[in-house]
Amino acid sequence: MSKRIDRTRFNTKPPKVSGTAVLIFKGVLVSLIVALVCTLFLSMISLVTENTYVDDYIQYIMVGVTMISIFIGSVYATQKALSKGLIIGMLIGIIYVLISVGLGMEISHESVSVLVLANKFVAGIAAGILGGLVGVNL
Repeated sequence: MSKRIDRTRFNTKPPKVSGTAVLIFKGVLVSLIVALVCTLFLSMISLVTENTYVDDYIQYIMVGVTMISIFIGSVYATQKALSKGLIIGMLIGIIYVLISVGLGMEISHESVSVLVLANKFVAGIAAGILGGLVGVNL
């Protein structure tokens, strides 16, 4: 019997995939960077213009920024992982929400109700799962 030799085009090696924990950390880091850039952009808009729409709807805008940043971080991490989109996306959403709630509680010195915390977790997990599914399929 002859041995079968699998050759790839131009003798390239398959891409090396990092560990899952490293990819989750990178995804959370990307999410935090996207959220920070969007927040700085919104604060500049609020300071420069006389438009009151940003000030009136800042709570809803920040929820959108949070969901978009979790989505982008999950897409980034699962695109590198090539698998486990649901798990990686869900963990990125949970870790991001824990970090943001922890920072918010530390800065404002206020407690968070269980209902608000559960709402944030569900929204973060949903955005992470959606981003994970999109990232695996890209």
